[in-house]
Amino acid sequence: MSNFIRLLKLCKPHAGMLLLGAFLSTLTVLANVGLLAISGWFLAAMAAAGIASVHMNYFTPAGVIRFLAIVRTASRYGERLITHNATFLLLSEIRVSVFSTLSKLSNVDLAMSRSADLVSRMQDDVDALDTFYLNVLLPIIVALISIPVVMLFMSAYNPSVALLCFTALMIVGVLLPAFLGHKFSKTAAQEREQSALLRAHLSDSLKGARELALYQASDKQLIECDNANRDYNQYIQKRHSAVANSDGLTLLITQLTMLGSIIILVPLVRSAEIANVELAMMSLFVLASFETVLTLPNAFIQLPNALSAAARIFELEDKLGKDTPAATIRVKNQPLGIRFTDIDYYYHSQSKALKEINLTINAKQKVALVGPSGSGKTTLINLLSGLWPTQAGKIELICDNQQINLNTLSTDNRFELLTIVAQQHHIFDGTLAQNLRYALPAATDEALLKACEQAQLGPWLSQLPEGLKTRLGTAGRTVSQGQARRIAIAQALLRDSAIIVLDEPTESLDNHTKHAVIDTVMDVMAVKTVITITHDPALLNKMDQVIWLEQGEIRAIDSHQSLLQNEHDYVSLVTRF
Repeated sequence: MSNFIRLLKLCKPHAGMLLLGAFLSTLTVLANVGLLAISGWFLAAMAAAGIASVHMNYFTPAGVIRFLAIVRTASRYGERLITHNATFLLLSEIRVSVFSTLSKLSNVDLAMSRSADLVSRMQDDVDALDTFYLNVLLPIIVALISIPVVMLFMSAYNPSVALLCFTALMIVGVLLPAFLGHKFSKTAAQEREQSALLRAHLSDSLKGARELALYQASDKQLIECDNANRDYNQYIQKRHSAVANSDGLTLLITQLTMLGSIIILVPLVRSAEIANVELAMMSLFVLASFETVLTLPNAFIQLPNALSAAARIFELEDKLGKDTPAATIRVKNQPLGIRFTDIDYYYHSQSKALKEINLTINAKQKVALVGPSGSGKTTLINLLSGLWPTQAGKIELICDNQQINLNTLSTDNRFELLTIVAQQHHIFDGTLAQNLRYALPAATDEALLKACEQAQLGPWLSQLPEGLKTRLGTAGRTVSQGQARRIAIAQALLRDSAIIVLDEPTESLDNHTKHAVIDTVMDVMAVKTVITITHDPALLNKMDQVIWLEQGEIRAIDSHQSLLQNEHDYVSLVTRF
């Protein structure tokens, strides 16, 4: 129920448009009920007058019918226009809210989530809320307003028929929806999870198409996709079958109620307690009254699905509130040191990825992290960036002889002070200039060209006919891995942060370019604190210190040359490349 309330809060900015749509929809329903009832009375009265060869005033009822027809047509058009516009506004509100939440999450829940699952939350779950107003909220509002109005008029003519009709409306509009809502609330979450799983399989199939072809595993992957699709379709089939069954049951109850009203009214007509023409009017009135609840069963079938989607969306929002630290201090971009104190880290229930890491990196110092795969290098950097939360110990910035806990900084301030050139760097579908300006939006073309020259992109850039306006394609498909790596380095140079983290910065570079990039890094970043993950001897030789990690522990801290002379295992580690 709390998720339903939170969805209603998202509707608040557009409440006026939503209520106007509900008013027009209610007016349409009431006009249709009145039109059918009066038309039944008018046709029966005209027939009776013709049989009796008497005159009757047909101008007034004809005028009322024409008025109701105009009202129904105009309100239906207005309702379609307003409700669909309100739906788009609400959908926009939800999408902006979800994207805003995702963009602010920089924690373990975001970092360790499957990209396909996040895409599912952005697309599949949001699309599930597309019909929340039209198919769930609107039918409920219309029923709550129109049923009392219809019952008031019906009871004025015949309380017995009104009671019968009200009972049937409660069965169709309350008991049946409540049963369906309870039934599908149990499977709605499973349906959302199965949808997310299907998207994950499809995403893996597209992203890993090359590997699947190389290993001849495409057929196996397609079978997994088919199985996931079949399981998902089973949930969809159950929901659609329930809709069809509820529609059939509603139609049966409607017809039986109209028949019951006729049975009640016929003796009254025979005893002349009511006019014979009112039999047609009341029977059609009863038939038309079910339009007030006709869409409620479908609304309650879709409600659990919408609430399940909302729960997955609000789950991220709740984590944002828990994981985002309250910023109490803001640190200026200046030379900074880093201190790791008693850092431990676990991956779920596995053994420690980091064990009692105690390490101090002074301001402007250049250090390298080396170690075999799984030694904890990336984990240490993820803790420094705040991408993963600190489980034990603390990480502090050393600034003017003061120690400032990183957790007291806002996410924006942390990333203002820290730039990371990751091993896997994403190139956006845009121009070279646009990609570079992600690092510094206000950068001039001259600054971009200088950064490219420093990152050894000058010769390549000079050969591009469109220069900085050259489009790089989706995921940088038009550039090589070496060029993508140098674009990332150029972005880091533009950022001018106090702390620079380089993850294998010379990978995919030829020998000449590698040495040029190393010289640039050491020259331009002379006043920066640089941490690099590398096994390249040429870069290690430029570092002030090498931090050697093994199995989550610090094995040694010394210069590259000293470790080469004194540690045989270190020689094997850095010369295998």
